[in-house]
Amino acid sequence: MGIKQGKLKVVMFTLVVTFFASISGVSAVTDYPNAIKAAPHGITLNGIFQTGTGTGVSSASKTVNLTPNNVITTDPNAATKSVVTITDDKNQKAAVWSTDGNTFDINKDETASMWVYLGNGYAAAGDGMALVLQHDPKRNAAISTGNGETLGVWADDILPTYGIGFSKTSGYDKTTDLVKNSIQNSWALEFDTHDNSGQNSSNSFDTKTGGKNHLASGYPADTGTYQQDKLDTYEGLWPLRVTTTNYFYHQNHLGLINYGGDLSNGQWHHVTLKYVSKSSVEGSMTYSIDDKDPKTNAVLPGKTATVSIDKSKFNSDGSILWGFTGSTGASYETNLVMFEQVPGLVNASATQKVTDTTQKNKDVTNNGLIQSDDSLSFVTDINYSGGKQEWKNINASLKIPNDVTLKSGTITYSGAGTDSETINLTNTSNGEITKLLKNNLSLAKYSNAKITLLGTANKETKDTVVHSDESEFTGSNAVVQSNAASFTIGGIRTLTLTGINDITVKAGSGATIAGTVVSSLGGIFPAGTTTAAIKVNDNYSVQADVGTDGKFSVNVPSDQLKLGKNPYTVMATDQFGNQTKSYAANIIVGANKPTLTLDDSGKTVNAPYSLSYHVTDDSAKIKMYYQDGSGTPVLMDTFDNPKTNELHSGAYKLPDDLSVGKHVITVYAVDSDDNKSDTQTITVMVPGKLGLTTAGSLDFGSTTDDSIPIPDKATILSRKTDFSVDLETSLPGTWDLSVSATDLTSGSNTIKGAVIYRATAGDNAQVLSQTGLKILSGSSKLTPTKVPWDKDAGVLIKADPSQIHKDAYTAKVSWVLTNTPSK
Repeated sequence: MGIKQGKLKVVMFTLVVTFFASISGVSAVTDYPNAIKAAPHGITLNGIFQTGTGTGVSSASKTVNLTPNNVITTDPNAATKSVVTITDDKNQKAAVWSTDGNTFDINKDETASMWVYLGNGYAAAGDGMALVLQHDPKRNAAISTGNGETLGVWADDILPTYGIGFSKTSGYDKTTDLVKNSIQNSWALEFDTHDNSGQNSSNSFDTKTGGKNHLASGYPADTGTYQQDKLDTYEGLWPLRVTTTNYFYHQNHLGLINYGGDLSNGQWHHVTLKYVSKSSVEGSMTYSIDDKDPKTNAVLPGKTATVSIDKSKFNSDGSILWGFTGSTGASYETNLVMFEQVPGLVNASATQKVTDTTQKNKDVTNNGLIQSDDSLSFVTDINYSGGKQEWKNINASLKIPNDVTLKSGTITYSGAGTDSETINLTNTSNGEITKLLKNNLSLAKYSNAKITLLGTANKETKDTVVHSDESEFTGSNAVVQSNAASFTIGGIRTLTLTGINDITVKAGSGATIAGTVVSSLGGIFPAGTTTAAIKVNDNYSVQADVGTDGKFSVNVPSDQLKLGKNPYTVMATDQFGNQTKSYAANIIVGANKPTLTLDDSGKTVNAPYSLSYHVTDDSAKIKMYYQDGSGTPVLMDTFDNPKTNELHSGAYKLPDDLSVGKHVITVYAVDSDDNKSDTQTITVMVPGKLGLTTAGSLDFGSTTDDSIPIPDKATILSRKTDFSVDLETSLPGTWDLSVSATDLTSGSNTIKGAVIYRATAGDNAQVLSQTGLKILSGSSKLTPTKVPWDKDAGVLIKADPSQIHKDAYTAKVSWVLTNTPSK
């Protein structure tokens, strides 16, 4: 038997890197009961809404009352809030409308705030609901004719196929006919939870939204709200082919808010609407979603849009109905609404202001600065500006500011009458004071309640940010929240300066004095509170503002400097009168130094890399150097400079043998007068490598060689020459070396299991197959790894005389080096 030299093929290496990603699931919750259990603050809605009576409206639309612990109750005396159900099953239409005594006035500014719950169906939900303002002649019976994407308010673009012969039509071919089945004289804000972006009627309104859950508004009965699309379909063969022209519509979404996720996510969403009546013909509506945390009531940024309102669309002098509609198809969700403010019912607001009475009543509400032991006043003005009802049973939840000791609390009522009461500061729980106001608010008597809490800032050893969070005022018919306040109590500190050093400049040049003020307490320096006073040569003074990061700089003009040393001093003072000592240094005006520009200065680049630089000077010769870290400077170039300030440019390729890792390269110029330029740096990254090479050959000799007789039993043949694998494993991470082999084959014969591997001569042999055998592992290192085997180890041949035929055999041996990156 013989193995022809050169017939044994070696595959050098294959690099395999695999990434894994985990998928986390979300378990749905039981919908309606959990939604009720998690219901946030709200008001009762007795007499506010009535169920719509339009054709096909479901009995699901109803109002239920809840106790403070979110238990459904039929006892009106136990109820503190109400939940309105819109839809809760498949193939429903629903509507709730305001009663005649609670209409929306388009000629007055109106505010509404509410919580909406859009089920927990996520991507499978449908279809959402809509807040609607309408003056439809049908009034309480107004409803769209269709289900699903109409949400009970938009036009229904389903129309049966009609026509005879070989040409038929499906859907509305005229937009004027389409809008007749929507709610007339209306404006709607939709909360759309279902993607209707098909190419067919009743499923195409969302074609231009990218299929995302969204909020959007428009006029349901306006032809401009819908854009017609058309698609022809064919049945049969020519000449008996029937052509059907299908008309369907996509919707123009005004004030679009693409939600970026699922609205039907098992969470309550806070919604605020602010309507402004700008003129007799125009208004504006601003709507926001998720602008409040359902668990903490904290104010959040939310997502907001503003649209213009054309009053002529309502065909009304002012008073119109408002409410919610919804519709579902095969997909559905539980849609719920809870109100904090009902339009026109109670118009109220609350504003918090914090003043430092020690510092002459300085307003510190928005990021102000005070000192320890300063006296503070927290005043929240609660104003009633009108409405159909007085604001009743107002319960104040006043957040207690941190790091402040409260001393007293009072409530002062004003308006058509006056009154007052005290606040018991011991009535606290979970960081807040609760107080039921003894008076309702109305224009008839008390239109304002001023809540004043007096206290003292605690003595702080470091700068401490104080939060006076939003307070909430929950009445039986309106919920109002104040703004939050935030200020800083300054700690007692020691100030020092860094960066005040000698400065060298060229003759005729100005100088920049820069430094950093450091506080023993750390933290920032509020804008405009700290200054640095600088004096040069006892005859030039200037003051610099210190930034919030403590840094300052000021330019000293050249006409204030003389050749040689120019002494200067710096002293910093903060807003509390704390001062640094006086720091002294010199501005040294001397010979000019080279001016250097380095391309990519300050940047991080990858090797291989060539430095590119530009230099000017007024001396006879300029030398360019680079330095790798703290290593020995290397001369890159020398420029003769017969002409003053002539621009010289050059490039220098960094060595190819830079070690793996980060190299901070410093570049500078030195002129013939030994003046050194400012240094510039660039970071050069030398990435690691992964590589594999083989040294030697897999030569097992030949049976024609007298030294290797044909064996009479299974025998392991040794290699005739040395063989090793060289690994380059400087790529960060861990590595594995595997080997695989095919069977020995000739033109007509195959010897199975003949190619084997053993690490040392004494190890058991393992048969190599096309499935890789891992034989070595290790971690990243900069030096190469050489893996040699003696002649009786590594890849060998096991010769079995029962399988041997006289022929030349070949096999392919594959070496695979893989890397697992470091995390």
